[in-house]
Parts: sequence; C-alpha cells; structure tokens
Amino acid sequence: MLLGFLVVALFGGVGSYFTTILDALYGAATEEIFLATMLFVFMSAIMAKTGIIGELIEILNSLIGRIRGGSAYVAVVASGLFGLVSGNSVANAATVGTITIPWMIESGWPKEAAATITAGNAGSGQSFPASSAMFIMLGLPQVAAAVAIDNFYLAMLTAGLWCVLYRLIIVRLYVSKYHVPALDHGNILPIGQSLKKNWPSLLMFLSIVIPLLISIGPLSGVLEASAFGTEGMDSISIVIWVPILMSVICIIEGWKRLPHSLGGWYDLLKGTEKSFANVGGIFLFAIAGSNVLSAVGFGEDLNALLQSLTLPKAVLVFIVGIMVALVAGPLSGVATTIAMGPVAYAVLTNVGISPIAAVAAFLIWMSTEGASPPSSSPIFVSCGLAGVNNIQVTFKPLVFHYVVPVVIIGGLIALGILPIMNG
Repeated sequence: MLLGFLVVALFGGVGSYFTTILDALYGAATEEIFLATMLFVFMSAIMAKTGIIGELIEILNSLIGRIRGGSAYVAVVASGLFGLVSGNSVANAATVGTITIPWMIESGWPKEAAATITAGNAGSGQSFPASSAMFIMLGLPQVAAAVAIDNFYLAMLTAGLWCVLYRLIIVRLYVSKYHVPALDHGNILPIGQSLKKNWPSLLMFLSIVIPLLISIGPLSGVLEASAFGTEGMDSISIVIWVPILMSVICIIEGWKRLPHSLGGWYDLLKGTEKSFANVGGIFLFAIAGSNVLSAVGFGEDLNALLQSLTLPKAVLVFIVGIMVALVAGPLSGVATTIAMGPVAYAVLTNVGISPIAAVAAFLIWMSTEGASPPSSSPIFVSCGLAGVNNIQVTFKPLVFHYVVPVVIIGGLIALGILPIMNG
C-alpha cells in the first residue's frame, strides 16, 4: 500500500512530489474514518477482555443458533435495515459488524469469511434510499428536471432489495463452501434462561440507538432548533460515537474483568499493537493514495473516456457500470457521485435508459465502494473487527462475489431486466 501510494503521487508532478505526499498523508491522518477505524480496534480489545460479546452471542444463538449460518443471514438483513437509516457504507460495516462479526466467528464462520461478508454487505448503506449520494444525484439540475424524489424513493428501495436478495444467496453458497454447522442444540440455552443470565450485554445496543435517536427523527429537529444548532448536529458522527459509547458501556459492565492497574492496561493495549499497525498502516496509505487520485483528476479522465464511447446499448451500460465501480473503489461514494454522476446519467439516458433507472443503476454501481479492494474503508473496519491482519485474503472473494455481481445487478436494472417500482 505504501509503494502504491508513492507511485501514484508521481502523477501529481515530479516538481510537487513531496508536497503531494505530505498533503495526502495529512488528509488521510485527519480523516474521520481513520480515527473511527482505530477506535474500533481499541473497542474490540475491550470487548474481548470483558467477555460482554460472548454474553450477547449466547442470547443471539438462543434466537437463531439452530439455523446453519444463521448469524450471516442476520448480518445481511441487519445491514439492509441499517442502510435505510444510515446511508453510509462505513457506518454500516462498523455498526452491524460490531455485533455480527464476533457472533459469526463464534458460530463457526472463518474470521476471513466473516470480514468478507460484512464488507460485502456494507454497500447497503449506499444502495438504499436516504444516502448522501442519492440526494446529490437528485439535486443535479438535469436529474431534478426528470426525477422526483417521491417517485424515486420506492424505485431505489426496490433496487436495494435486489442486492439484499443476492447477498442472501451468496451467504447460502458460503454456508456450503465453509461447511458452517448449526450449533449443537444441547449448547443452546432456552431464550428465557439466556436473557436472565446475560441481559446486561443488551446495553451494548444503546451505543447504536443513542446516536441514531439524536441524529435522526424528531429529536434531531428539536436539537437543531436549540442552542446546539444545525452545525452541532452536523458534527455528530455515528461511526465515531458508536465505538466510543460501546467501549464506555463495555468498561462499565465488565469493570470487574478489566485490569485495575496501569501495567495491566499497558499489557492489554500491547496485545493490540499488531492490529493497530497492520490495519492502521495499510488504511493510512490507502486513504492517502485515494486523496492523490482525486487530486490528479482520476475521475475526470474516466469521464472524458466515457463521453467518447459509441457502442451498443447493453455494452455501453456495462462499461459505464465498470467504470463507476473502478472510480468508487479508491474514492468515497460522495466523491464518486460528484465526479461520475452527471456523465454516467447523461450517457445512460442518451442511449434510451429511463431517468429513474439510470439514477438507480448508478447508485447500485457506486455502492460497490464498500467492497472494492484495495482501499475501501469497510474492508479495513471489517478486518479490524474480525482480527484479520492479512487483509488481502479478502480481496479476491470481495471482487468476484460482491463487486462484479453488484455491477451486473445495476446493469440489469438499467436495462429493465430486473424491474424496479416507480412511486
């Protein structure tokens, strides 16, 4: 990742090479998601030490542990539901993965598979309505003139559900591939006993509920109208506050099992140094490389190429999808939408794709940013939560089991083969 970053920085010009490197590294080190990823690594260490996640897993196993691979099916559905309110792939992977990744590993999934599935699900944060990218697309003058948000909401919901259906199918195939067993019924407590024994672990969900209640719904409007203001509300980040609140809850609930000396805490943190170094180091240079690509006009170059193409309709649709996915990998969803959205929409509608289908297909293609190696943020969050230090083992399955199929789904939606509902 470091070598790739140093090479990419050359495209900014030899004369400004060191300035490009310093600016990109500073931007990466001060990115919100970089801090969030480090907080999740710390949170994982606290959760492991207190054992609170084991208590929660015992409750979840009482509910669904009798189904082979049940935890992964829950992960897919939970990511879809969270995508409806978060609109963010990183927050999706971090929030849902905090609960489902340890549960998956505990119920027989290899940790690499748990990380892959979680990163592959993360696109639900962008492929369902209410994402920032969706509002950016609908705000473009040429799109706003043809697509009303009331009509588009149901269409995008349908498009997102096609992706969820596919992810459920891939989980079923993974269950067979990894021979994930159902849990031994003799080791599953009745739900009543499990709740009585482990109910304090359910307090972990407060770390998700509280930021959501504050930032979404009626309470958000009350706070915006107060002295807190719109600026204060905009400063609240779910992806930052979830690991902070979860760590605090774990420390309070599991205080008896945590070190009570500086030396004990030093040993606890020292045990996480490999995860911090591997996940943090790779992620830092991944973000820095993404910053350089954005600065040198990578998206604009691909846009120029798209506009010059004259090919059959179906071929052009899939070329647009591939290029959107290529840009979405190193860039964020919002940056991809700004760079590629207007041109992709123009190219698609010019060959006869309906405006609603064109926007829906673009957002589905862009949602691959959650699973596109090597610099997708959800990959690092998921691997950090799963304890996967050799992150590149997830790259091949992510590309062939998630990115490529989702690009195909977007193309089939654009061509009208997979129907979407218009409100």
